Amino acid sequence: MKIVKLSIFYLIIIMLAIALSLAGVRLSLSLGIFALVAVAMVYRYIHILYRTNNMKLVDVLVKDRKKDPFFAYLFAVAYGTKEDQLRSLDVVIAKYKQPAMKYNYQFLKAIMENNLEEAKDAADKINKEPLTSYAKCYIAALEGRTTDMRSEQLTQPWMQPAVEAVYAHKMKNETAFQQFAQESMEVARGVQKYALIHTFEEMKKDM
Repeated sequence: MKIVKLSIFYLIIIMLAIALSLAGVRLSLSLGIFALVAVAMVYRYIHILYRTNNMKLVDVLVKDRKKDPFFAYLFAVAYGTKEDQLRSLDVVIAKYKQPAMKYNYQFLKAIMENNLEEAKDAADKINKEPLTSYAKCYIAALEGRTTDMRSEQLTQPWMQPAVEAVYAHKMKNETAFQQFAQESMEVARGVQKYALIHTFEEMKKDM
């Protein structure tokens, strides 16, 4: 379906370029204009994925692409049940061949199922920083191992406060949970911020 949409999009660009050429505009100039438009569209997509603070834009993107396994998982986090999230994780795990991403999603699934042994096994297999350290620190927080839940390898600014929020949640410290969850969400961007907002919202219900 994506290929069909892209084909139609580029066909329209070519047809418009030809139309402008027939109207007296140089073909190279008209193609250049549409190339800039295409680049702008790609930039906007990347910006929404990784940089924006506008969660309405992310929400629209997630809803628009919810048939894609990655976005289906985000949609389930925002709008689905625990069962929906687990099913979407199964699909993502089956789709991703890259080991780091595959085992990262296996880690998330094991955490949702409260299976720390499987979570530890997945964390050991991620083999990519800072994802490996984040998974291991997350597990340490769940197990109350405070000396092991902090690491200099957590290079994404949202990671350490997110782990601290997990520990505060385990300890039923609502004040600390709110503080660290807010700190993590404030420094995150794009789809990561979106996922954190909805994940922390669910965790808050269990306080």
